[in-house]
Amino acid sequence: MTGKVKVQPLSRAGLQPLVAMAEQLRASLPGWGDTTPIAVRGQPPSDLALDLRHLAHHDGDGFLTASIGDEVVGFVASYVRSRQLNVSQPWVLPEYRDHEVAEQLVKRAIAYGERAGATDCAAHVLGESRWQAMFFRFGLRPRFPIYRLALSAEHARAAGQGLAKLKPSSELTQDALQRRSGAADLERLDRLARGVTRPTDHEYWLTERRLRLVKVRDGQRIAAYACGGFGQCGPMAAATGEAALAALGRALQFAADAGEPEVQVLVSATFESAIENLLDAGAECRASSVWMSRQPGSTLERYVLASPTVS
Repeated sequence: MTGKVKVQPLSRAGLQPLVAMAEQLRASLPGWGDTTPIAVRGQPPSDLALDLRHLAHHDGDGFLTASIGDEVVGFVASYVRSRQLNVSQPWVLPEYRDHEVAEQLVKRAIAYGERAGATDCAAHVLGESRWQAMFFRFGLRPRFPIYRLALSAEHARAAGQGLAKLKPSSELTQDALQRRSGAADLERLDRLARGVTRPTDHEYWLTERRLRLVKVRDGQRIAAYACGGFGQCGPMAAATGEAALAALGRALQFAADAGEPEVQVLVSATFESAIENLLDAGAECRASSVWMSRQPGSTLERYVLASPTVS
């Protein structure tokens, strides 16, 4: 466990072992045991595998690995959106968790963000309190919990049908998606609810992940959007509370109709009405994580996270 830590951008050829590392480490976290990878031929890639591949392709300079000697002992994926650096959960081998590995990774990620012009830094911290303490030393502060809620597809569909009635909505056709129809609405709503814009991520969700997209109306104005599909409920962003619940309803329906037995939702504790409705529908709170940032910024009170990695 001794030796100098070398931090460098990911080599494209070295992604798969890192995915396997992260999947095993995530499954070991409290409340994430159901994500244990299944070694079955034909099993679709996990959300974590797909998200990491997306970030490695588009944000390679922020995808950093740490090695000691010839062994890769950890990594972190970071990316900049609208002058905000987002640092994902650091993944470090258990035998090195008391080492300086994670600190060196985050230090280099923050330096990458500064070079890219970021003026804020945010992190969605899944693991132990030691990670929160480390980010605290880099100037980030805990803002609110993020809850990982899970409910059966049947209950998600029923809850979604009730919530969707709150506001009129329409799903975008495949032709409209290909023409990027209404992209300006997505950017406006992301800016309001999430504090950033991210067309690259929407491209990924709608093309590679093949998520369905709905827009919710409040009068003549688009007041919310929501995505959902196989293995994912969200992202969802809204300008008003009622539109947020209606959009959540459609996202729950999309995820429930995708064929998975369960629907999982990552939602901030500040989005109280969503949590109340999900718990009333029979959702189980599997895990709690923490959103940290340097500046108070968006409270995510009308927002559902896409995933733990690309939030």
